[in-house]
Amino acid sequence: MPTILKNQRAIEELKASLYALADIPEGEWLHLLQQISERRFEKSQYLLQAGDVAENFYFIHQGLVRFFYSTVDGKEFNKHFAMEGQMAGSFQSLVLNAPCGFFIQALEPTKTIVLPNPSLKEYYSRHPCWERIGRKHAEMMFLVKENREKELLLDSLETRYHSFMNEYPGLADRIPQYHIASFLGVTDVALSRVRRKISASSGKLQEE
Repeated sequence: MPTILKNQRAIEELKASLYALADIPEGEWLHLLQQISERRFEKSQYLLQAGDVAENFYFIHQGLVRFFYSTVDGKEFNKHFAMEGQMAGSFQSLVLNAPCGFFIQALEPTKTIVLPNPSLKEYYSRHPCWERIGRKHAEMMFLVKENREKELLLDSLETRYHSFMNEYPGLADRIPQYHIASFLGVTDVALSRVRRKISASSGKLQEE
């Protein structure tokens, strides 16, 4: 369950993240502090499950989560990862108050700041800064989604792997290879083949 927010470092990280998107009047920031709380998720615990109407967005202070779809026969497809300094939640639930179509699961013990969806919707009409923050965040997520669609349809696996490494620096050392393969839309075997090819090419360049 959420608890009263006491982690000053987490508060400062959230503040920096939001202020990077818009100037927030002091009164609005103090009002936000009254609405938010903190919650810890253990490894493998769900922040959100498909079919549920999301109650919250989460700012990740520490840890890592994956967004994934699951078929009726249990096959999983990773769609996104979020780590320190990023948000996790469902815009569909926030905007439409509709069930979410995907799962969000902690891949590590994860500490978050909880931002209740009802408060977020109310904030849009409180002050223009909140509407700007919501719009900027939605724009960033849309650009990520559009670029990912292009990569899956047009780019080679090697190119997609390089893009993954650039988009999620350091993540390959924090998750099993099968999660990366699922995100790239390939099998473990295919990904291993590409990684060996890249490693061999890097070795030749170093020798030269």
